[in-house]
Amino acid sequence: MTLLSLESVIWLVLFAYGLQALFFLAGLRKLRDARTETLRSVSVIVAARNEERTIGPCIDSICRQTMSPSQYEVLVVDDESTDGTAEIVRQRAVQYANLRLLSVQKDPNLRGKSRPLAAGIDAAQGEIILITDADCTVPTTWVEHTARRYADGVGLVGGMTLQRSDDGFGGMQSIDWAYLLGIAASGVAWGVSFGSIGNNLSFRKQAYLDVGGYRALPFSVTEDYTLVAAILRTRSWKHVYPIDPTVLVESAPCHSIPSLVKQKHRWGRGGLDVHPIGFLIMAVSWLLHVLPFVYLVGWGAWGHTLTVLFLKSVFDYTFVNAVLSRLNRRHELLYFPAFEVYYSAYVVVLPLLVFLGRRVNWKGRTY
Repeated sequence: MTLLSLESVIWLVLFAYGLQALFFLAGLRKLRDARTETLRSVSVIVAARNEERTIGPCIDSICRQTMSPSQYEVLVVDDESTDGTAEIVRQRAVQYANLRLLSVQKDPNLRGKSRPLAAGIDAAQGEIILITDADCTVPTTWVEHTARRYADGVGLVGGMTLQRSDDGFGGMQSIDWAYLLGIAASGVAWGVSFGSIGNNLSFRKQAYLDVGGYRALPFSVTEDYTLVAAILRTRSWKHVYPIDPTVLVESAPCHSIPSLVKQKHRWGRGGLDVHPIGFLIMAVSWLLHVLPFVYLVGWGAWGHTLTVLFLKSVFDYTFVNAVLSRLNRRHELLYFPAFEVYYSAYVVVLPLLVFLGRRVNWKGRTY
């Protein structure tokens, strides 16, 4: 490839990346977030495996809600923990009347996180199933304001999650989640699903039963995406995805690079069934992060490379700012430069991890 043709390709890819950014921003403007006065019963399910450090604050946040305890239940499913997780839940159950501890059951048709989730959903009495993780905390409005999104015909409600940004490492992860989940919410506005994250996900129990539940679905290390995709394929239910601080979940960030790599690897493996538009978005992003450095190394084009990366950063910043502004978290833009470096690195490396590293480790188990 000649210098001139490579330069033309880079500008073309940058143009496509800019169009994507406009597409995402327009999706945010197009996003509809109606609420209903009807308040349906809710079952909150938390799958927990060796979570003694975080399960207490998680339960406290879920059980201290604006919604009356008589209108929702909290089911914590102990997934064969070997630490004090179960005992902490038992102690909290004395304090909170709507909290129950369940133990996961052996099931040859289920593996991974889908097994405790299926056990919780089987026991759930609520019309709406609301799921979060044991290392998360939720606002006091989370249960009520999620339930109020269930107007007639709505079967799925996705939700935003950010990381606790106590330092730069957590902050860059939080911006990454704002970026990725903002794209997911924007996609819903355009009628395209890129999935929902399982630490802030809800659905009607009937929608779950309509697809046969986790037992009827193929195993995936990202069981949340598999379930959402199955429900949407029925074309029986509407999908909404509010970007609203009243339903914003906060998760513990990965605390080391190895744990972060494992998380990205698991997401990447589970995301291989993403909508074709999702692959196109990833391909454009990958090319934009690779080609300028090829240009730099091959021809020493510092000015050209820096200009392209600057314009790319402007597109990213504009979108992330729009998402964080809706969530009242604009202060996290302080970590945007760290995010850009981190994002550039994993966008390039992730495809290699996904296709070369087929085995996924989750909670001490390998799949």
